[in-house]
Amino acid sequence: MQILILRNSESAPEGAFGEWLAAQGHKLRVVAGEEAAAQDIEEAELLVSLGSPHGAYDTHIPWIARQRTLLAERMAQRRPTVGICFGAQMMAAAAGGDSARMKDGRFFRGWFGIARAEDPVLAGPWPRWHGDAITAPPGAAVLAEDAGTVQSFALPRAIGVQFHPEATPAIMQDWAERYTPPGLVDASALAAESARIYPAREAARAALYGWLLRRATEE
Repeated sequence: MQILILRNSESAPEGAFGEWLAAQGHKLRVVAGEEAAAQDIEEAELLVSLGSPHGAYDTHIPWIARQRTLLAERMAQRRPTVGICFGAQMMAAAAGGDSARMKDGRFFRGWFGIARAEDPVLAGPWPRWHGDAITAPPGAAVLAEDAGTVQSFALPRAIGVQFHPEATPAIMQDWAERYTPPGLVDASALAAESARIYPAREAARAALYGWLLRRATEE
């Protein structure tokens, strides 16, 4: 399959998901979110929109406003679409839902399980790094929730996850150093946790990646 990956920040690459997709024989084209042409988004066989330190509500930034509009059109046409974190937030907002800062100021950083998952493949633990919360679009199925946040939702041929199944330990350490105020994350403890959990989750990651593709592409 020809897959267009929108890398919405260089700090949030496709990571383990991209490696798995390539290993399955899919052809990947990686484009920066702000540089994606309308034709690219409209015509991609499968679109994967990744994370960003921005929010879906940052529509004063031209490329975010533009991508939201193009995602709305794509999902209305039921073109296969996968969103991760910011990508999922953009999908929710584009389809009539919302994404906003959590009112209590919470920010999830690290590895977390998921309290309610309709499919065990979603249960986790998964990397999470977000302070925004999704309101699912009208008609969407909410497939996973934790601590008052939507962690996965689905529309016809579209699936979004708030967590980061693509994130490797190196990517998470970069977020801890780059985006985290001092004292909020113990980098050495995070590294130890990742070293323990990440290798043990290889089969779970592969199962989730396959599930995401099926949810996005099956009628």
